Amino acid sequence: MKVVLEGIVEGLSTLKDGSLKIVLSTQEVDGTTAANIFQFRNLFVKVLISNTNITAMDEELVDKTAIVAGKKPKSESSRLRAVLFRVHEQSNSNDEFEVWYKAEMNRVIEHYKGKLD
Repeated sequence: MKVVLEGIVEGLSTLKDGSLKIVLSTQEVDGTTAANIFQFRNLFVKVLISNTNITAMDEELVDKTAIVAGKKPKSESSRLRAVLFRVHEQSNSNDEFEVWYKAEMNRVIEHYKGKLD
């Protein structure tokens, strides 16, 4: 399903994991369009933001963007960083995450360097 809307970006903020929260407001929409939008709630979706008309070629490029099983695929390094972020949160460390992350990565690197001949 696709819904094309016009609106205004009202707010942007960064989240702890480095992602962005984007707040959009639209013009009035009819009940059917609103119902279609609500079907996207809590789903990983593709978004195209443009201040010009969206062409068929633009839509085709968005459609070709890969989403695996409804979720954006993450690299292994991104997955590890996300897990380490959660570990840091739960450790109650007084260090900022970036400081803690560098130290933890150095510990892991040294561990594996020790396994080399």
